[in-house]
Amino acid sequence: NFFDANVSKYGELEQVLGEKWDKIDSLIVHGPINEADFTTMWKCSFEGKLTVLNLEHAQVENNKIPTRALFKVDRQVIDDPRAYQGVVYLPIRHLILPEGIQEIGDFAFSRMRLEQVNLPKSLRKLGRSCFSSCHWLSTDPLIIPDGITSIPPQCFINCQCFKKLVLPSTLKVIGESAFYNTRIEEVNLPEGLEKIEQGAFAGCNIKKVIIPASLNELPGFLFSMCPYLKEIYIPNHITKIPNSFASWCPLLEKVNIPKSIIEIGVDAFAGDVKLKPIDLPEGLKRIEQDALWYCAIDSIVFPASLEYLGGGSCANWKYIKKIYSLASIPPYCAEDRANPGKGPFHGYTPNDIPLYVPIGSGEKYRQAFGWNYFTNIIETDKFPTGIMSPKMGNNEPCKVYGRDGKLVIETPQKLSAPIHYIVYAINGQVVTQGTLATSYSLSTLAKGIYIVRIGNTIHKVRL
Repeated sequence: NFFDANVSKYGELEQVLGEKWDKIDSLIVHGPINEADFTTMWKCSFEGKLTVLNLEHAQVENNKIPTRALFKVDRQVIDDPRAYQGVVYLPIRHLILPEGIQEIGDFAFSRMRLEQVNLPKSLRKLGRSCFSSCHWLSTDPLIIPDGITSIPPQCFINCQCFKKLVLPSTLKVIGESAFYNTRIEEVNLPEGLEKIEQGAFAGCNIKKVIIPASLNELPGFLFSMCPYLKEIYIPNHITKIPNSFASWCPLLEKVNIPKSIIEIGVDAFAGDVKLKPIDLPEGLKRIEQDALWYCAIDSIVFPASLEYLGGGSCANWKYIKKIYSLASIPPYCAEDRANPGKGPFHGYTPNDIPLYVPIGSGEKYRQAFGWNYFTNIIETDKFPTGIMSPKMGNNEPCKVYGRDGKLVIETPQKLSAPIHYIVYAINGQVVTQGTLATSYSLSTLAKGIYIVRIGNTIHKVRL
C-alpha cells in the first residue's frame, strides 16, 4: 500500500497520514520533517506495515538525522515474539536519504532490517552506532562519501551482508569496533588515515590488508578472528605490534615484521596455524606472552637485541626444525601464566631440535629457565643473515635471470598454486615482493645485483 505524503511544516506528517498510518507499506515524503516526524515513521513501521521509506524529496531539520531517529530502545529492547536476540528489529528494509543531509545522529538507524541505503554525497558526519547491528545491510559496495573524516565507534558493527567497503581519501579516524563482525572481504585503507582504534576490523572476512604509511600506531585486536585473512603488510616505521593484533586468523600466511619493530604484543599472532615464515628484525627487544603460540614456523632466528620471551610465546610449534638465538646472554624467559612451571617453549614444540647459540654461550643457555627446555644446544659462529648464500634447488620450478634491464622470473608451466617471491638488494633491503603463478618480469629495478627468493630457492642476479 503506497502513499505519497506532502507536508508543509515540521511535525505535520502524523496529521497528513491520518488513519492510513498503519496500513502503508511504502511511503514517500515531500517537504520539511523533524524528529517528531521520524517518530511517526518509526510508528508506521513498528506498529504498522511500513518497509520502504523514501525521503529523497524531504528537507530534514538542520540537515541532521536525529539521534535514535528510527531506534527506540524502550520499545524495541523487549521480550516479544518478534524479537531477535532480545531486540525487535524495525522492519524498514529500504531507505532513501535526501541529498543535503550532513549528519546522521547516534544510533539513528540501529537495529533495523535494513537491506539498502544510500549515503548522500553531502554527508560529513556519522554518529556512533548509527548503523549498528543492521545485520541484513547488503548495499554493496558500501561507499563512504568523500568529506567524511571519521567513522565513529561501532558505526557498522554486526552488518553482515555487504562484502566491499570503499573508504574516502578524506578519512582520518576509524573508531573502536567500527566494522567488527561484518562480512567485509575487501577494503581500501587510504593514505592519510591517522588512527584506527581497537577491534575496528576484528571478525571480518577480509583477505588482504595493506596498512597505510600514514598510521604511526596500530591498535589491539585490529584483525583478530578474521577467518579468511591471508596477508598483512605493516609499514616500516611502526614500532610495536599490539596485543591480539591478528590472533586466531587460521589462514594467515604472510606478515612482514618491519625493522622498526621493538615489541610483539601478547597474543599478537596466537593461533595463526599457517603463519610462516617470521623474520624477526635486529632491534626487536620483547616477544610477549603467547605472541606466536601455535604458529607454523619451521625455523626462526632470534636477533641479538632480544631481551624477553613471554611465557607460551613459542609453544606448540609443531613444524619447527631449528632455532637460532644470536644473543650471547640468553634472553629472559618468563613463566607461562596459563601453565605454571613452563616457559616460552612447550607443548608440541619439540625439545630435541638444534638450538644454535653463539660460541661460549652454550652453558648459559643450558642453565637458563626456558632455554633449558632444549636438549640439543649447539655453539656456532655461522648464523643466517638477511641474505643467505645463493643456492639452487635440483628441481626448482623457476628460472631467474636478467634480460634487457629487466628481472625475469620464468616458470616452465603454470604453477598449480601461486608461489611467493621476495627481491632483495645486495645490502639485504627488501625491494619488492609478491606472488606469481606464471612467468613474470620486473622493469622498475635499477642496475645492480639482486637476490631473489622464490619459495625455498634463492637466486643471485645481475642487471
